[in-house]
Amino acid sequence: MDYNLTRIYMLKCLLCQDETCYVSNFCPDCETVKRIVNVYGKLEVKEILETVCLRTKKQQKYKIDGIIKTKNEINEEIKDLKKN
Repeated sequence: MDYNLTRIYMLKCLLCQDETCYVSNFCPDCETVKRIVNVYGKLEVKEILETVCLRTKKQQKYKIDGIIKTKNEINEEIKDLKKN
């Protein structure tokens, strides 16, 4: 029998499913996330992610309105600069 012992298995990262991993189950970025979860605990990290990353409809509207307001202010400043 001929065994090919040099075969390298390429796997997708278990967390992001995006990066190809040769040695570990996680890509470098997800390995960092995994270590943070190991330090702080999965429930605390989940709570932080939900609080910071997930927004209610009201919070989304507030953020979108803030972005639109900022863009409008920038456009007004550009108009003022062009006038001078």
